[in-house]
Amino acid sequence: MIEELDFASASPEDRHGLYEVASAWAAEDEPNRDPAPVEAYIAMWESRNDLGFEPARFVVARENGKIVGYAQAEISKAEANAHLALVTVVVLPRYRRRGIGTALLHAAQSLLNGQTVIESWSVGEGDPGEHFAAARGFRTVTSMTRQRLRLTELPEVGELPDGYELVTWKGAAPEEFVGAYVEGLNSLADAPFGETALDHAHNTVESIREEEAEALSDRWVVLLLHKGELAGVTVVERNSVKPDIAEQQHTVVLPAHRGKGLGRLIKSHMLHELDGVETIYTRTSSENEHMLRVNHSLGYTDLYTYMAVQKKIADLQP
Repeated sequence: MIEELDFASASPEDRHGLYEVASAWAAEDEPNRDPAPVEAYIAMWESRNDLGFEPARFVVARENGKIVGYAQAEISKAEANAHLALVTVVVLPRYRRRGIGTALLHAAQSLLNGQTVIESWSVGEGDPGEHFAAARGFRTVTSMTRQRLRLTELPEVGELPDGYELVTWKGAAPEEFVGAYVEGLNSLADAPFGETALDHAHNTVESIREEEAEALSDRWVVLLLHKGELAGVTVVERNSVKPDIAEQQHTVVLPAHRGKGLGRLIKSHMLHELDGVETIYTRTSSENEHMLRVNHSLGYTDLYTYMAVQKKIADLQP
């Protein structure tokens, strides 16, 4: 049986059922990693993601009342991404090859509000999901490398070139710097992300203030200025459930300031700001060889590669 599930009113049993499916899927990518607690998944599903998409909506597949698979859809509040739905389909391994995933994919269309394109950013390279997506006509639009850093020794930050300065904060952006912060985040549009339909350059001061008001965890920002003007930015967010874990999110250096080692410098400086953090995860475009090298120089190790796949909703076959 397949049905919609309102996560906000879902029973503890159904929430745990979703968790069991999700954690089994995560173990396929990192079999030696301790599973994230159920509270971490609940926090993720209840909040907007870092790209401004609304909390997840679900359809679930049940057998004898137990959730054995789900499709998750995320819809953006930003007009720039109004055409796009982020959809993830997951089925417990022992229930695969029964048509459940296909049924969930089509049922997920009931969660949408006129979007025209579906993307999934969680398709592991070589995993069953890759074969599932390819068999249903999805095309790969970008590839990402998942990396991890154990913070056992802090790197030297190095000297800033003349004319540059760093501004750091934790939490809400200071009023005098929020405009430069938004500009920095929107500069991610220049980063290599393949052929995704996802627009990264839709931030406004209002949307940032809304995100900050809804934040469940600490966020650190390092802003790089050159003679008072934006030159770069990097952002790290603490895990809301496991405060010793953080996610390195956005890092960008504007084109006029590249080639000076400033990306590594601001990320190095950031590592000195992260009180209580022991492990950092990040995702980097597999095409972004420069940032991959920067991360390796800081001690990050590659964990696995995953892809974003895409298809027009009108082309989904019933």
